[in-house]
Amino acid sequence: MLRISRWRTTVSVSASPSMRALASQRASSTTWSSMARASAALTGRRTSVAKAAIRASISLRWTRATGLSGVPGHARRRPKRRAPINRKWTSGDRSKVSLRSREGRVRGCQEGKSIAIRAGESGSDRHSDRRDSRLRFMERLRAAFATLAGWCFDHRGFVSAFCFLLFLGSLALASRVGQDASYETYFDEDDTTYRAYEAYRDDFGSDEVAYVGFELPGVEYGPWNAEAMATLVDLTAALEDEVPFVYTVTSLANAELTVGTEDGIEITRIRDRMPLSQRELLELRETYLRKPLLVGGIINRQADYGAILLKMDRSSPDPPEELVWDPEKGEALENLYPQVTDAKISEILARPEYSRFVFHVSGDVPLNAYFNRILFVEPFFLMAISLVVISMILAFSFRSFVGVVTPILVLLLTVSVTVAMMALAGFEIGISFSSTPTLLLAIGVAHSVHILSEFRTRFALLRDRREALVQSIRLVGVPCLLTSLTTAVGFASMSFVPIRSISEGALYQAFGVLAAFVLSFTLLMALLSFGPREPGRLSLPATRDGEPAGRGRRLRRGLEWVARVNVGHWRALIAAFSILLLVGILGAARVEVDSNWLEDFWPSAPIRQATLRVDEEMGGVTNVVYLFDGGSGDAIKEPAVLREIDRLEALASREAGLVRKTYSIVDIVKDLNQALHGDDPAFHRIPETREAVAQSLLLYESSGGEEAAEYVSSDYRYANLELRIRLAPTAEIARLIRKLDADLAAHPLASTTVTLTGIGALWLKLMEYIMTSQIRGFSIAFVSITLMMMAIFRSWKVGLISMIPNLVPVVLALGAMGWSGIPLDYNKVMIAAVALGISVDDTIHLMTRQAHEFGVHRDYARALREALADVGRALLITSIALVLGFLVLVFSELRSQALYGVLLSGALVVALVADFFLMPALVLWIRPFGPEGSGMGAGGVGVSSELKTAA
Repeated sequence: MLRISRWRTTVSVSASPSMRALASQRASSTTWSSMARASAALTGRRTSVAKAAIRASISLRWTRATGLSGVPGHARRRPKRRAPINRKWTSGDRSKVSLRSREGRVRGCQEGKSIAIRAGESGSDRHSDRRDSRLRFMERLRAAFATLAGWCFDHRGFVSAFCFLLFLGSLALASRVGQDASYETYFDEDDTTYRAYEAYRDDFGSDEVAYVGFELPGVEYGPWNAEAMATLVDLTAALEDEVPFVYTVTSLANAELTVGTEDGIEITRIRDRMPLSQRELLELRETYLRKPLLVGGIINRQADYGAILLKMDRSSPDPPEELVWDPEKGEALENLYPQVTDAKISEILARPEYSRFVFHVSGDVPLNAYFNRILFVEPFFLMAISLVVISMILAFSFRSFVGVVTPILVLLLTVSVTVAMMALAGFEIGISFSSTPTLLLAIGVAHSVHILSEFRTRFALLRDRREALVQSIRLVGVPCLLTSLTTAVGFASMSFVPIRSISEGALYQAFGVLAAFVLSFTLLMALLSFGPREPGRLSLPATRDGEPAGRGRRLRRGLEWVARVNVGHWRALIAAFSILLLVGILGAARVEVDSNWLEDFWPSAPIRQATLRVDEEMGGVTNVVYLFDGGSGDAIKEPAVLREIDRLEALASREAGLVRKTYSIVDIVKDLNQALHGDDPAFHRIPETREAVAQSLLLYESSGGEEAAEYVSSDYRYANLELRIRLAPTAEIARLIRKLDADLAAHPLASTTVTLTGIGALWLKLMEYIMTSQIRGFSIAFVSITLMMMAIFRSWKVGLISMIPNLVPVVLALGAMGWSGIPLDYNKVMIAAVALGISVDDTIHLMTRQAHEFGVHRDYARALREALADVGRALLITSIALVLGFLVLVFSELRSQALYGVLLSGALVVALVADFFLMPALVLWIRPFGPEGSGMGAGGVGVSSELKTAA
């Protein structure tokens, strides 16, 4: 564009990039003199043709040197204020006129140029001053980017060396990052539910277990086979002696069997009576099957499937320093609980002497260990796949070594710097880190694509590497900065959520986004400075008649078709997207907040198969605990207190589909009472008096009983009711809790107070956090990004319009979850905020370019065509990179993470479609930049005409 400025008068010449390059090389002095004379005549001033020609020549040289339109600031002169000469042009009108020379028309614009004259524009001086101030600010910002690019080019050795040292330093810091997947990463230490759980563990120890189910196919009598029982005794002893952090091990070999004697009771164990004949074992089998405390715990009702229960003296929420097994090995993952515990259990079970057993290992220990291995190993595996995918996209798009290697180096440094930041901030690798490397690679490559695309174009036109680099960064710097800020805001909005691991992840992911921007505009600049001064592999594709050839021609035609569809059918497009939004909203209303660790794993995962088998045969592998407080010592010995516990236990036991087994001090008291009455089943009840309860418990302790300590405190003030529950969705657990709480409300406890705790209670609290986090995080992201969009476009109208296409992918993603029954869990809690923060990037690039083109042509249809021709290709490449980058998550061993990748990729596809078809339709309908062919009104976009986007 050539612009000759006067007070309230502008002469501008616009053309396509190829036309501008050709015109700048071939324009004759006659043409510029004609234009200068036309300018002098139209302004109505006594400006000589010579002076106008000089200004036109300066502008031409400026355009050749910079690739930008207009006149350099030092060549501009502010003329005296004078009234417009053409009184019949009304306020705000902008007319396109053809300047006439000898025959009344300038023929020097054969290349498709148009000369637009803005005359008679009125408005307050204050409004003009504000607009001029904004334009000067944007010009200074673009000049700063150009200066940065030139500095990086001139000091490429220093920049490269500094980044290399930064890479080495970040690797050193990254090695110090700890690993933590404990429950502490989900909860704040001041959370009341978490504090109640900590208090419970202080009184009763860890409630985490390893549950080893077993069967003996083809062995007569199964677990009750004499030889198999002897092996089970040895296995139980090995687990007790060798497994790190084990507190107790319970199996058929050492389970307490309480029987009545003439002197009271006797507590016996099978291992103490070995060797036993086959007949004696079968007689004991019948006795064991009459004990409710044992059936469903260590033996099923059919007596053909057994279990070994290992209770731990550590819990995942414990501080990392307390989870170290061998101090000499430090805090390496395999030296921490539960990894070291799970590894030893697996090693013992794999020994040849136990080869006749078929084991199914489940419970908290193997589940947590399996989960930790995924979290700490898988991110780098997925990162490797992402690098391969991104390299293929870059190779296909740019077909050059530089176009592939330089962005990859930037991305690798981005990830390493982000991990180093985690070390400096004291953050640890947890659940939020699992997708972080893949996410940073997918988002970070967008800047490289925009820079390389613009650099390739500029290098081919200017044929000077330094100048091409400077002008490329001058053009793409501002929009890339804006997109980085909006994306970072989308992530940072989740830092206000109560889930600590998500909050920390939001901060270092936002940092990574900004780091990718900084490195793209420093390291990438330095790397691109190396190479031949004349265009080579980065030159533009071969052209035919001024148009791209081959794949470029087809892409341009496709983008032209998009523009035609928008111009011709914008009403139908708005209606279609409105219907889609309605469907998405209806689906989003069906989304349930839920989580199930078992569903996190693919059906083929061994841990899932083992857990399902154990759940089928035995008690559940997770727990919910009710803690009863009697108010004083020995209060639990009161029959009234025991009956209150028994009533709640009986109510929970009726939920057989969910509650597989219950444990409490009541079970032991009933068992003792039955043993003291000749093992009569009629006496399997709570004694009538406090003295009877106290006597039976005294006999139990004096006989060597130990299991009661797991259910009652040493002073008998506290007792717990443990509900062993199958690994079910938390929504089912929540319904159970609501039912039990309703019963407690309807029948208040007279003698005790009760508190819900245990791992199950923590998961319920986590679901509450997830709902709060989704609403709060998305609200903060939406409001923040909307305000930023208004500031970017200097218009509340354009800012709001630009946000509508970005709501579509979010609503449709949530709608897809609702209609397909996919729950909203901790892995997907960030999907709305992340989708919004990423999808708005394309909107910024396309809307700013469309606003700029409208400022040139004053025609919405043409502005759309030019905008799509300029930025459509880059938007398509970056969207493909983002979609394929997030689809890499389908290779995750966590099913929920794979679904997150699919949903986010789908949202980004919808975002691109909405930016190509909905946003232009809204612009054509609402016309936010002002009327066609006239000056920009009050609602116009004050800065959009100066925003140049990356192509």
